[in-house]
Amino acid sequence: MQLAGLDIRRIAIVFIVTLVALYGGRAASYNLKVTRPLHQFFAHYKEVLDYTARQCADGLCVSVTLDNVQDIQSQYARLWAGIEEATGRTPAVLNVADRRDEGLEETFRRMRIHIEEALAKGSFYAMSQAIDEEAKQADLDRWGVDVDSYYVYVQLHKGENYLYEIIPRGARREQHSPITLSNLQSALTKKTL
Repeated sequence: MQLAGLDIRRIAIVFIVTLVALYGGRAASYNLKVTRPLHQFFAHYKEVLDYTARQCADGLCVSVTLDNVQDIQSQYARLWAGIEEATGRTPAVLNVADRRDEGLEETFRRMRIHIEEALAKGSFYAMSQAIDEEAKQADLDRWGVDVDSYYVYVQLHKGENYLYEIIPRGARREQHSPITLSNLQSALTKKTL
């Protein structure tokens, strides 16, 4: 079939082959630059039980399921830095999954007001004291609250269950609404550490 002296079938075939080559090359590049390095990084990271990585609208989105860790703040910083180093990309989102139960979620909901007040007023010492009281009332085995320039980190432990919350503070709160967790995930924005 020809149109104005051009073979339409050949043009269509060349067009399809070109598209396949471009998309195949993109997939191979993603595998070499992201998938493999992340797999190598997480294979040596014993605290990560499982992970997924995908390309999302804002960039690289990574979800990790963490084991019961001693310090969520340092683990989060290590994860972020390791992902950046392995892939050469700053993650747009880092989701952290935990093993929470309804009791831990209820305890965190009672703590949330103290966290929000601290974020609004800067009263982090009072927040820490209030969280200690709530944790003692809930008879938790272990808990921690830490603050840095970017986030408030909360971890609660009782029996085999544990909850991790990473709450943005400062300008990041205005750009992205505070994160309430459901189904075991903390969403984190890309402009961190």
